[in-house]
Amino acid sequence: MSNNKNNTIGYWASQEQYSMQDLLNFVSEAERGGFNSCLTSDHFHPWWHDNGYGNFTWVWMAAAAGHTKKMQFTTGVTSAVYRYNPVIIAQAFASLDVLYPGRIGLGIGSGEAMNEVPAGFDWPSADIRLARTTESIKIISRLWKQGRTTTPKGEDNNEDHNGFVEFYGKYFKVKNAKLYTPPTGKIPLYMAAIGEQAIETAAKYTDGLITLAKPDKANETFGIFDKAAIKEGKDPGSLEKIAKPKISYSEDYDKALKATEFWRASLLEDAFNLDISDPRKLEQKAKDEVSDEKLRQSTLIVTSIEDCIKPLEEYFNAGYTTLYPHSTSPDEIKFIQDFSKRVLPYFNDQNPVN
Repeated sequence: MSNNKNNTIGYWASQEQYSMQDLLNFVSEAERGGFNSCLTSDHFHPWWHDNGYGNFTWVWMAAAAGHTKKMQFTTGVTSAVYRYNPVIIAQAFASLDVLYPGRIGLGIGSGEAMNEVPAGFDWPSADIRLARTTESIKIISRLWKQGRTTTPKGEDNNEDHNGFVEFYGKYFKVKNAKLYTPPTGKIPLYMAAIGEQAIETAAKYTDGLITLAKPDKANETFGIFDKAAIKEGKDPGSLEKIAKPKISYSEDYDKALKATEFWRASLLEDAFNLDISDPRKLEQKAKDEVSDEKLRQSTLIVTSIEDCIKPLEEYFNAGYTTLYPHSTSPDEIKFIQDFSKRVLPYFNDQNPVN
């Protein structure tokens, strides 16, 4: 049994793997089945060339929120390093929140070469990417909190009391910027992180952590995160810990296994630091270097949807608060329907609504 009454399961939408129209159908079906939230990728290029997509996630989110009634949408994640200026990110998500109050969230990360290099930028070291991401988070948060009369802890840049923000960092500068269409309320802000310094940054500046740690490895990750949160004066229990375990479901095992192929390149060694931006090259490198066994181990392959329950419970028991099962199933609608009927109710029963 999961041990946290706040545990929730949301729907994952892969912008690289499906058309925008299909994804709209998927989230509509997911909401009908009982899903209340959606985490969705934000890429320029996909991980895989064959049958890949390059949907513009922000446009899709606006349409998806319009196609659903109450579902919340969060990016997982938006890179705030080069191709998106943090001022524009702040503006875009504030506007989305005005259209759909309380239904929009922002996940931020330091990105991959395949999403930044095509826009004409060089791919820097991880330290530089983290530094740029940190500055971006500060800028976005400041713009969203415009009109404050006090400066948030740890920030030493001046802010005009009329809501104009100035920021002079090493990588980004903001010169008297103001969101004339501000958000309606607090927009949740999360950060994807794997390394120790990035995990500490997430704890310090955001509302939660998105990470890839498996349940048996999560203790170390959460130890770093909680310690940094406490040092910042935050209650670790108030912060989200988010994972997106990969699942492929079909009653035909071979079909379920074959459907995992699209994500082979994401298993390349040091995948997030690779200076490869061409999906054709990523695909070929993955075919050469990522074994079938590694592919099998990376994904929970099930022929009975109930077989998802125990592995997902392990994530909750390890300390995760929210899961977005990343389905790469051969029939996504069937996954949604069967998961909604046989898996979601189990967890909802463990977490009754007060």
